[in-house]
Amino acid sequence: MSAKDQRAAQLRGLVLAAEHFRQVVAEQFGIGMTEAAALSHLRRQGPLSARELAELTGLTPSTVTALLGRLEAADLAERTPHPTDRRQIVVRLTAAGNAHLDRSDQWLAEVLDRVDTADPAEADRVMAGLTAAFDAQSRSIREGRSEG
Repeated sequence: MSAKDQRAAQLRGLVLAAEHFRQVVAEQFGIGMTEAAALSHLRRQGPLSARELAELTGLTPSTVTALLGRLEAADLAERTPHPTDRRQIVVRLTAAGNAHLDRSDQWLAEVLDRVDTADPAEADRVMAGLTAAFDAQSRSIREGRSEG
């Protein structure tokens, strides 16, 4: 196996481990994987409109409405009036939702602190580049084309 193939296999392993982690966390919260993904988007992006959340999760607006009901019932997210457009609502994490995600973020930060790297800025660039590449590939697949 070439070094490039080994790195791809390691990255796939990382992605699978992260998906398993999300599944375990979702089970602990008493929610599904889709709800857990929505929480991650809210954590990363901040408050979002239901339409934006639908786009990020790849769900239909009616499915997001039901998802938001489940997140509200679990006290993890809430719908609030848009700060400048009273015709819209935004979805944001509740204090309980933030507290749950704070624990996950703390654990992730501790793991990253243990990563031995000569250049932390390079590690940040690699993670940002991988994130951008995954996002671009996801958009391409959704649009019916694939970037190699």
